[in-house]
Amino acid sequence: MGNLLGNGRFELEVDGVKIIVTEHTVQDQQVYRLIFDDKRSPLVITRAVTWHGDLWTSLPQGRQEEAEKFGKLVSEYLNRK
Repeated sequence: MGNLLGNGRFELEVDGVKIIVTEHTVQDQQVYRLIFDDKRSPLVITRAVTWHGDLWTSLPQGRQEEAEKFGKLVSEYLNRK
């Protein structure tokens, strides 16, 4: 696990839904696992660099809209720390 706030874990709340975010390193790449307190499946996201710039993507692919939405929130949180 990476070194994020000492324990690799923080919480967010979006539209009344609490989200536990944990940071992990997989093959030298930072990924974030989001666990929602509603019935939604966990989401794993990472930041990808493309010729269009940086973007958030889901692992595996298929939940791109959620990855972009929640990835921005993760970035905002990390930038405040």
